[in-house]
Amino acid sequence: MDHMTKTEIAPLRDTWTATSQYGTARTVRPSGRTDTLSYRVLWINQHAAGKGGCEGYVRDTADFLARNGVRSDLLYEDSGRQDPDYLRSFASAGPIHDLEAQTRQLAPDLVYVHRLGDESVVQALRRADAPIVRFFHDHRLFCLREHKYTAIRRTTCTRPTGARCYACLGCVTRGPSGGPRLRSLRQLEGERGQSLPLDAFVVGSRYMAGHVAAHDFDPSKIHVIPLFVRSPIHAASVRRSEDLLLFVGQLVRGKGLDLLLRALARSRSEARLYVAGTGRQESTYRKLARSLGLSARVRFLGKVTGDDLGRLYAQAACTIVPSRVPETFGLVGPEAMSYGTPVIASQVGGMGEWLTHGETGLFFPSGDVAKLATAIDRLVSDQRYARRLGCNGRRAYESSFRPEEHVRKLLTLFTQLIGERR
Repeated sequence: MDHMTKTEIAPLRDTWTATSQYGTARTVRPSGRTDTLSYRVLWINQHAAGKGGCEGYVRDTADFLARNGVRSDLLYEDSGRQDPDYLRSFASAGPIHDLEAQTRQLAPDLVYVHRLGDESVVQALRRADAPIVRFFHDHRLFCLREHKYTAIRRTTCTRPTGARCYACLGCVTRGPSGGPRLRSLRQLEGERGQSLPLDAFVVGSRYMAGHVAAHDFDPSKIHVIPLFVRSPIHAASVRRSEDLLLFVGQLVRGKGLDLLLRALARSRSEARLYVAGTGRQESTYRKLARSLGLSARVRFLGKVTGDDLGRLYAQAACTIVPSRVPETFGLVGPEAMSYGTPVIASQVGGMGEWLTHGETGLFFPSGDVAKLATAIDRLVSDQRYARRLGCNGRRAYESSFRPEEHVRKLLTLFTQLIGERR
């Protein structure tokens, strides 16, 4: 948002020394390396398995913090499936049953809160004798229907919540059992209010910083720390296909695969499309591809992860992120860029944190099928231009979206808050 360029977001100090309850002094240097054993962070999250981007961030960041001497403990709400491999990233892990007592027992230096199913958890945490930081991964507290696009017209919405939300039927959502559920603005404001007094807030993009501030959160407490992607696999033997497009993501309406299919049908090129992902709308999108005459050009690959996904990124001429939802950051783009693959993305949300139009990829207006088709034709027909964008994207990844850069900034913030509290 434009007004955020004029709003001061709290600066991060490069060096801060503090003494923990264990009597251990520690200093975070600009390199992100700690001089001695550091401190103890209590993570709070809804799930204890790799369900999505939030859970992946929690696991991966705990791993990288451990390399800097930080002990991580996890408390989670979900009483369903727990993944033993996922839990290995933490020194201890267990379900929430008496949060105040559990927090006293673990005695963390800092509490790091993520996605919650029950916002009353925050109220119990606020009595902890430690600074509390919350990462806003999504729009759950900033949209009645969570998805930030209108229910009827399916157009992107970036405005703060208000009475207009009822007009788009945003109050009607899917409940835990799959049936309809009603949410009210008063309920949403109450849930949001639980977090207002916390010590700091982390977001992945300047867009999300502006959106959080527009909902009455203190801008001086909001810290923009762009997300990271792990180092790419060695894929030098993978040959890039000049006519192959790649979509990676859930097959749900918010991710915009229907827009991509319609754009592919309008494209002058004969480009092919690989779809890596699963979701509720898969059968709908398969039918749409057939009705558009694209059956021979579109392959639905199902869920693809790990090295197999890395090889797809390396093989593709272009990765396309056509989201209707204003992504709070959008990891698929930087993942593709780490392989030197150019990206076409809808110009919404936090995409601008990593995509610079004409330098690392191409933007198109959200929902504009004709402009998306034009962007596809541009990259498929001009391989030299596509390679230049891909090389620029790779450099952007190296300078800004490696894990070490995120962890350095996170450690600086954590140590600053702990030092101020102690």
